[in-house]
Amino acid sequence: MLNRIGLFISCLSLLSSLACAQVELTVFIGGQQRPGVIRSLLETFNDQNPDINVTFEVGGATTDVQYQFLSAVLSQKSGDIDVFLLDVVLPASFVAAGWLEPLDSLFDDEEAMQTTLATYLPAAIEPALVDGSLYALPAFSDVQFLYYRSDLLDAYGFDPPVTWSELKAQALEILEGERQPGLEGFNYQGAAIEGTNCTFLEALWSAGGDWRDPSGAITLDSPEGQQALAWYGDTLASGITKEDIFRTSTDHSRQVFQAGRAVFMLNWSYAWAHLQGNSPQPTLVAGKVGLAPLPAFEGRQSASCIGGFLWGISAFSRHKEEAFRLIRFLASEETGRALAIEGGTLPAQRDLYADPLIIEAAPHVAELLGVVENARSRPVTPFYVEVSEIIKTNMNAFLAGRLTADEALGQMQLGLEKLLGRW
Repeated sequence: MLNRIGLFISCLSLLSSLACAQVELTVFIGGQQRPGVIRSLLETFNDQNPDINVTFEVGGATTDVQYQFLSAVLSQKSGDIDVFLLDVVLPASFVAAGWLEPLDSLFDDEEAMQTTLATYLPAAIEPALVDGSLYALPAFSDVQFLYYRSDLLDAYGFDPPVTWSELKAQALEILEGERQPGLEGFNYQGAAIEGTNCTFLEALWSAGGDWRDPSGAITLDSPEGQQALAWYGDTLASGITKEDIFRTSTDHSRQVFQAGRAVFMLNWSYAWAHLQGNSPQPTLVAGKVGLAPLPAFEGRQSASCIGGFLWGISAFSRHKEEAFRLIRFLASEETGRALAIEGGTLPAQRDLYADPLIIEAAPHVAELLGVVENARSRPVTPFYVEVSEIIKTNMNAFLAGRLTADEALGQMQLGLEKLLGRW
């Protein structure tokens, strides 16, 4: 009897030791980053790694809100969050603030790191490299597309538009023919949010312009900038876009299109799964949606913003080696496949664009590799948050009618010159 009691006490002691040895990690993700899929993946990781227990927090429906939360936590040098999803535009800013842990030394050696990086698309890994060091691993890629109602374009004998003027003409004809109250021709992001930077930049690029020239001079107040804003002004004047577009966020665009209330929509790849029925809201357009590259101005090239998210480790985490083991799992092909199939994301790994399981679940993915590879980065600078604020607030004011095109471009130009001229 005493031997049994002793054995029982020994077992309790062993279990207690294992519990005490278990490392607790906290992951932070945004509300749009498929928390249901991430939860399932973390459960798998916990099962495979009994010495680690991972929990996660979800917050913020937009990149801007997520940034505000992370900056509030990390500026306090808090170790409450170990791993977080980071928008591709933010690594340089986070590195400058001292918030991201470099990953180079966490790999076994340089060869192991390069072997891992070679599996990703160059566009997916580029934002994670800051001043020659690696600070994150890709979670998934993203890019903006033109979504269109394939049933309506087929009914009117249209192919997807390749120029902005074709989009306008098609939208006007369909709106005239349908005479459906509440139907709009072209929905895009116009609120003072991160997505509105892309709304502006994509038109600017497709006019042949850019935010700065090779010498570093700011070039927003330019003929190309004028052409970009003239186009968006025309979407309002022609009636293909609703007057309150200046209030429209990324996910609101998705919900409008999903409810069958738009012919064309500019949005990210995440919307695809929602539109096929994998969504909290009902969809009226499942099976009636097509994807195409964004249009361009006549004689110019289509251009889209590269997007997506990266897994980073907090510089203040107390368990960096365990956190690195976690992000290796979260940035693996296994996870990329699950996110693509169950979450409708675009893979960060080139090979997954030909993966049979992904193609079976989402046949359109095979056709999107070229668009992802040719997408362009938003301004790469440690001061991206400030740059973004200047562009999006002035674009929003223009769409709201508070600024003319000349005033909006002038304020963008002057604001960026003052900001970047200080450093």
